[in-house]
Amino acid sequence: MMSRSHAVRALAPAGRRWIGSAPAQPTMRKTFAALVVNEPGVLSRISGFFSSRGFNIDSLVVGTTNLPGMSRMTIQSSGTLGKLDQLRRQMEAMVQVREVVELSSETSALIDLALIKVNTTGREGTRSEVVELANLFRGSVVDVSATQLLIKLADHPAKVDSFIALMDKFEIVEMGRTGVVAVSNCGAPGTILKPAVLPTQHGNSSRMSDADLPPS
Repeated sequence: MMSRSHAVRALAPAGRRWIGSAPAQPTMRKTFAALVVNEPGVLSRISGFFSSRGFNIDSLVVGTTNLPGMSRMTIQSSGTLGKLDQLRRQMEAMVQVREVVELSSETSALIDLALIKVNTTGREGTRSEVVELANLFRGSVVDVSATQLLIKLADHPAKVDSFIALMDKFEIVEMGRTGVVAVSNCGAPGTILKPAVLPTQHGNSSRMSDADLPPS
């Protein structure tokens, strides 16, 4: 009879050795856009929903929409594919949530706004070099002093990260980032449509409360 260890090696791909169970799923980051009812406490409920299931929110942006009584959230979180898909389905079942869609870099516009204050008192030519790099990244100078420049950059978060890495050598004095806002490209999947019933047109919802949702 074949031993357990031999059976495991026989099922593993050529050139690999598995000990015990198969390898764990890789961790990935996903971006979700959610249409939610604009009422007090919604933000804390959504953030609590993530934390109660062991997910960290990498980025969270909330803003009003063209729909009365509705807000749009753009959320980035990391986890395995199966866990994130389950998270999206459970979030969509919450009372305050009307729709949740997943957005990708390939079919959506993902924009992160950064304001970066840079020290320009180093070697000669530092100021012109910072301005040149900002122009290459399609950024702009929004304020100037004798010793500093304030740069505004709005682009894909990966490009913002690259620009910040270049600014590190000049000494970043202060920085603020809004987090990612995302909308699907024209004609691409992921468009959030107007719900059939807006908050001003309904009373108590018959949808599940987030307290009734099963744990992940």
